[in-house]
This record gives sequence, structure tokens and C-alpha cells, in this order.
Amino acid sequence: MHFKSVLRTCFVLFFLTRGSAMAAPLMAVYSGQDYEVTPKHSEASKKSFQKSLSGLYSIDSWRAADIQQPYTNFEDLYNIAPSAQQELATLMNEVGLMTDTNIVLPDVKSRERAEKKIATELKGDASKITDLARASLVANDIHGLVDAFELISKEATIVSVKNRFKTPTDSGYRDLKLLVQLPDSELIAEVQLHLNAISDVKNGEEHKIYEQIQHIERAALSQSRPQSEFEAAQIKKLRATSKSLYHDAWQQYLQPASIAV
Repeated sequence: MHFKSVLRTCFVLFFLTRGSAMAAPLMAVYSGQDYEVTPKHSEASKKSFQKSLSGLYSIDSWRAADIQQPYTNFEDLYNIAPSAQQELATLMNEVGLMTDTNIVLPDVKSRERAEKKIATELKGDASKITDLARASLVANDIHGLVDAFELISKEATIVSVKNRFKTPTDSGYRDLKLLVQLPDSELIAEVQLHLNAISDVKNGEEHKIYEQIQHIERAALSQSRPQSEFEAAQIKKLRATSKSLYHDAWQQYLQPASIAV
């Protein structure tokens, strides 16, 4: 009986070992179903893209009535600007980390430029200047930009929105420009939300085009004369080039296949 038990045990072990060896190729065949991931991923990407684009277009442009800073005296306002800029930097860094976007934080607007703007554009009313503290956010895709906008709206009070994705400038430039009232300092700050490719054009080729147009316009002004037909044609051509560059940059974001899930 003992010999039969040993023989039976050996047979069972042999069968189990053989069964395991046969199972391996079956697993390999099953894993071949992963080929279905590509069309599913494509469909998910398309839906994600459509949701992000509709979300961006649903952001309306608006402005609260009588926007003004918590101080009317320029010195009081300018003294609090550095702490407000730091408060804005903290907020933007949090948003950047949560949305995988890049943050650009310039210094507080210079005293000279601020005073000039108040005198020439704001009729001497210091309480109307809204870009002493400012920041920019650069997103890699529409989804990230919309997410950033939603987070900012939860952490600060938005008092103005200009959606230039819905209504671009004559040059074709697009961005989302916000005025937000910071919770601690209560200072109103400017925040611009960009898409990476459009931002690259603005800070690269478009900036060169802008300088060329400025040079042509200033030449006519310095000589107290109207622009010549040749100068007007040059400016028209430069602006057409600018519009084409912005158009191509925007088109990069209108391809559902490029949106990651």
C-alpha cells in the first residue's frame, strides 16, 4: 500500500507540473487582448479633448463693476505690493503643482511704470491699477489650463475674466486673462493663463514682429508724417505673418489624438 501511495503522489505532482507548463502559453495568448487598448485609448482621448475644449469655451468674459484696490493712496498700495506678490506666488505654485503647469512670476511692477500708467491711462486714480502683482501660468494642454482656472477660482475671488480663446485679438493671439482679489492682502492681481505653443510665439517670433512694426510706426511719428504706402504694406504683411504663426500654434491643440488621458 505504501508503494502505491508514493506512486500516486508522483503521478499527481507530474500532472500538476505539466499543467503549469501548459498554462504559460495560455497566459501569453490572453495578454494579446491588450491590442484593444489602442482604440479604447483613442476614444477616451477624444472625449477628454471635447470636454476640455467645451470647458474652455464655456468660460465667459465678464468684469465686476467698479473694480478698485483696497487703498487709494499710491504709497500705501505700493508698500503692500511685495507681500501681495508673495501671496500670489504661493497660490500659483500650489496651482502649478496640482495641474502640472509652469508658473512665471515676475517682480512687482516697477514704481516708474506704475506711476506712468496711473497718470496716463487711469486719470491719476491709483486705486484702479490692477497689475502691481502679477503672474502667468503656462499649460501644456487645454485640460491643464481649464483645471488651473477652476482651482484659482476656488482659492481667490475672480473679479474679471477676458477669454481670448473665444475671441482672439486681431493678431490671432489667445489667452485667458484674470483679475483676482487675493484673500489675505485683498490686493487685486493680474493672472494670465497661456498655452505653451502660443506663449512661445508671443515671446519669440511675435515679439520680433512687434518690434519691427513699432519701428516703422515710430519713424513716421518722429517725422510728423503719415505712413507711406510701402510702410503700410510692410505692416500689413508683418501682421499677416503674426496671425499665421498664432493660427498654427492654436491648431496644435485642436487634435484630439494629442490629448493624453
